[in-house]
Amino acid sequence: MSLTREDFLAVDDITIKEITVPDTIPVWSGKKLFIKQLNRGQQDAYLKRQFADTRMKQLGQKQQEISSLNIYGHDAWLCIKSVCDETGKLLFTNADEEAINKKAGEAVGWIAEQIIEFSGMKTDDRVAKGEITPEEALAEDIKN
Repeated sequence: MSLTREDFLAVDDITIKEITVPDTIPVWSGKKLFIKQLNRGQQDAYLKRQFADTRMKQLGQKQQEISSLNIYGHDAWLCIKSVCDETGKLLFTNADEEAINKKAGEAVGWIAEQIIEFSGMKTDDRVAKGEITPEEALAEDIKN
């Protein structure tokens, strides 16, 4: 039986997970928190933040200018969009970004990594960081 439009849209498929900060982050060690998977729109927004906007402009017959914009603050943004209570209610708003950025980078970075992995975006993140090419990512996806 195939899904109808209503069935597809009615599925509650965003899950929540409790994580525990490892001993390698001493001040936060053993602290527990909940994270919520990023939805597709949030995943796309994250990737756009990572890749930024690249524009090409024709200057002349064979000249081109490529410009891009780098955006930072990915880890805080991920925490705002994902860290939640046990019911899925988000703990932070965009107004908290500066405060989150003042927390220990090691801890916030670890939480952000957990969000990326839980949201199934590890490969996308590696491409965005330039660790692998899009072609290598596709080859990995095909193998898996």
